[in-house]
Amino acid sequence: MVTDAAQSWWEGYNDNVLRARETGWGGNEPLLSREMRELLDDVDAAFAVTGAQTPGWPNPYQDGPSPGEEAYERSSNPEKYRIVVARAQAWTQVLLDRGWAREASHVAWALPPMEPGGADTVLEPAADGAVPLVLTTHTPMDRDHPFNITIAAGNPAVRLDTLPDCACDGCDSGSAGLLKYMDMLVLSVVDGSLDVDVGDNYYWVCTSFNVRGSGTLNRHEPTAFTAAPWPANWTARPLPERQSLRRPWSPT
Repeated sequence: MVTDAAQSWWEGYNDNVLRARETGWGGNEPLLSREMRELLDDVDAAFAVTGAQTPGWPNPYQDGPSPGEEAYERSSNPEKYRIVVARAQAWTQVLLDRGWAREASHVAWALPPMEPGGADTVLEPAADGAVPLVLTTHTPMDRDHPFNITIAAGNPAVRLDTLPDCACDGCDSGSAGLLKYMDMLVLSVVDGSLDVDVGDNYYWVCTSFNVRGSGTLNRHEPTAFTAAPWPANWTARPLPERQSLRRPWSPT
């Protein structure tokens, strides 16, 4: 999704990295490659069609006061979160059109979605070491529940995150950040910049963009994997070294 009239989030991301390097604060943050930007451009073009009926919206609190306590107790327009379904459809279309994966009919779960049910789209890549992408669509049970998408990876699949994780008015920060985060998760699966570890009492997901972990509930079975790129002749973004990251929830 183009976040303003002039620039996509991936163009802004690279601009910020370059600006930080110029000022001496850049560290080792890698740029998004030309191939990654072209992939995201294609997704945006597909999204112009799949998302034609799901308009974005700004952060309602960006230039005003913080939300009041009552905002966390209501969801004024849960229907607008259908936008994440449209973005998932755009990703699915592009990945299948590029011939990088085929659609499979079954998914086994190591760490399933938080909500039961849902419609699974399973994209199974052909490349050695690449892991499947699972996009699970949950339709609203009632007016107080939004559409949401669970993004998962692996076989058996591990839930990476669910978007939105909350649809209350107080947690609403606009659609741009929501779709950017979805893009980063899906891109990490396809790019092969993903490290996952689910144990008896912990959950760990590392991408080139961020690291998440905690204790875990509703695990079906332990699993661990480091993904490989879906396309041939593709260089994945680097991941942090495992030994440099602390996981207090993990057994020693």
